[in-house]
This record gives sequence, C-alpha cells and structure tokens, in this order.
Amino acid sequence: MLNGHQSRHALCYKYMSMILTITGVLLLATGVVLAFVPKGWSAPVAWIGLWLLCLGDAVQASWSTLLFWGMAALIAWGITILLPKAVANSKMGVGYIVGAALAGTLVGMLMNNAGMIVGSVAGAFCGALAFSRTPGGRTMKFPSRPFFNYLCAKGLVAVVTTCIAGEAFVLLHYVY
Repeated sequence: MLNGHQSRHALCYKYMSMILTITGVLLLATGVVLAFVPKGWSAPVAWIGLWLLCLGDAVQASWSTLLFWGMAALIAWGITILLPKAVANSKMGVGYIVGAALAGTLVGMLMNNAGMIVGSVAGAFCGALAFSRTPGGRTMKFPSRPFFNYLCAKGLVAVVTTCIAGEAFVLLHYVY
C-alpha cells in the first residue's frame, strides 16, 4: 500500500508521462507537416518528438536508435543550413517528394526498419521523378545533375523526417 507521499509522486509521474507523450506525438506530427515547408527544421522537430516519447515511457527505443536518428536529423538540418538560399527556400516539387517519401515509408514499414528507409528513399526519388514530368518540373531536366542535386537537397530531409515518424509509429504500435 502506498502512503500519501508515494501516491502523490506516482500521480505526478503519471501526469508527466502523459504530458511528454502527448507533446511527443504533437511534435512528430508537426515535423511531418514541416517537411512540406522548404526549411529544414522538420527532422530535428520529429527527433525531439521521438525523444519525448521515450522520456514519457510511451515507447522503449534503444539509445542507439535515438542516437542514429538524432545524428541523421542533425546532418539533414546542417546540410539544409549550408544550401544556397535559392535552393533552401525553393518549394518546387517538395510536396511530391515528401508525399512520396511518406508513402514509401508506410509501405516499407510492412517489412522492417531497413525496408522503411529504402521505401522512403525510393518514394522520394519517385516523387521527384513524377514532379519532373509536370510542366512546372521541366526545369529539373531529368536525368541531369540539377535534378539529383535538388533531389538530395530536399529528399534527405524528407527521408529522415518520415523515417523518424515511421519509427515512432512502429514503436507506439507495439505498446498500444
């Protein structure tokens, strides 16, 4: 039987866990939405959401998983910061790239974590290819160096963000 002091701590822990879990889910959703915006904040925001889910005891992710996705988010954000302003602020085809990366992540989740990453990369490529076939995407000139440069610039953030969200979804699915 818990005394009053222990009971208050248990209740406080329960509410704090709930707050961290809800905040983590909201940050993951925000990260996915931010992936459709040309800035590179989506990957770090999604990673912080995954981290908060772990802190709130909603999921049990290993430290190596958190470290891997944290480094991937940091690299994606760093590359976005180093891009020329014209490329960094461009919205050209971002919806196609992110939408297809998200679809690829969802399909890849049917296999395993590696399948999720491969599916996301394949989806980002297919999204960029689909956009390059539209009248607005003709300037990408598939297959050319500008096409692949732009795909890497926008696709990396999309892949990392969607995979972090996919990883969190899989971990939440195991628990709930």
